Amino acid sequence: MANLTDIQQAIQKANLAGWLLYDFRGQNPIALHVARLESSGTRRWFLWIPAQGQPHWLIHAIEGNTFRQVSPDMIGTTEKYVSWQELSQKIGRMTHSSGDEGPSDGATRRIAMEYSPFGAIPYVSKVDAGIKEMVEEATGAEIVSSADLVQLVQAVLTPEQVTSHKQAAQICLDAKDLAFSFVRESLLAGHSISEYDVQSMLMEHFAKNQMDVDHPPIVAVNANAADPHYSPDANHHSPIQEGDMLLMDIFARQSNSRQDCFGDVTWTAFCGKEVPQKVQAVFRAVAASRDRAVSFIQEKLDNGEIVHGYEVDEASRQILSDAGYKEGILHRTGHSLGPAVHFNGVNIDNLETQDKRTLIPGVLFTVEPGIYLPELNFDNGPTAKGLGIRSEINCFMHADRVEVTTLPLQTELPALLA
Repeated sequence: MANLTDIQQAIQKANLAGWLLYDFRGQNPIALHVARLESSGTRRWFLWIPAQGQPHWLIHAIEGNTFRQVSPDMIGTTEKYVSWQELSQKIGRMTHSSGDEGPSDGATRRIAMEYSPFGAIPYVSKVDAGIKEMVEEATGAEIVSSADLVQLVQAVLTPEQVTSHKQAAQICLDAKDLAFSFVRESLLAGHSISEYDVQSMLMEHFAKNQMDVDHPPIVAVNANAADPHYSPDANHHSPIQEGDMLLMDIFARQSNSRQDCFGDVTWTAFCGKEVPQKVQAVFRAVAASRDRAVSFIQEKLDNGEIVHGYEVDEASRQILSDAGYKEGILHRTGHSLGPAVHFNGVNIDNLETQDKRTLIPGVLFTVEPGIYLPELNFDNGPTAKGLGIRSEINCFMHADRVEVTTLPLQTELPALLA
């Protein structure tokens, strides 16, 4: 986690007066995380981190006991309020403390809060419109999004976390190999097998390796795989048969600590002897889209340029569109990854949202383009089987390079019975 010095350097670089954290009864877990509070108490509170100087707390007069245990570098000074009128007045005074007189050129002071214009980044939209209005009136400042500050504080991983991720990723890749072998051997032996059977086998593998999962892995065939968040269960699943297309999305983390990080990979295979041409064409487009995301990031870094999540998504999805599969795109190219499968760092997204955050050193994310064609008749049979192909890798940002942490890449679509 970034310390106070790191945060204030980022505030200064962004030309902000400071970062105003606010919470009421745990509605803003980001504020709790920065302050390292287990509980938020029962009244509204604010923490002001100025561009320079020490932090300032504004808490209700009856809540002193709640704020005894905070992050050591966030102790600062504390002021109390009783009435709502007093709260508003003290917010205005507090945010002009530490010698901050605002811009000298007449420009409006800018204060960061957990707000996202037009809800573009819902992961940081934790401050309601009423509080934003109150702060604007009390301070006369422009409220801007704290999204990049949140990423710095929450999504930059420690070396230990990166190690835990790589270990988890390897176990996920091993699980993929075991599952493909299980399917192959079952079909060759003439045994019946279902999506749920494979999912159960994967869960046993994770239990054996003392892994946590966010939810059971996705195992899907044909049209089921064309629903990106489909998942089988004991009552709803399909058989896996010769000639089917199989997709597996496998994710887990070690269970040593809540700070251990997930690995998250998706592979596909054909449950037959020869991959149909229609399927090969889709896979090759997806793989090219995946690889373009990585090469685009590296090209920007090599040129000394900042890389934003939205532009990586655009470069990756353009490959799918150019290949004629625009209608089969249902989701963004990738998401932040860490101690949660969907974490609070930059997403590779200009589809579902416009993520203008930068890919800063220390963040981890997925690249997972997919094409989903539920009506595709890929085997020229009498009925459409449907198809979903996704290829997911994990990437870690260094200062000068992007590292793929889930090697080897899937470069070919295997025919399991060949």
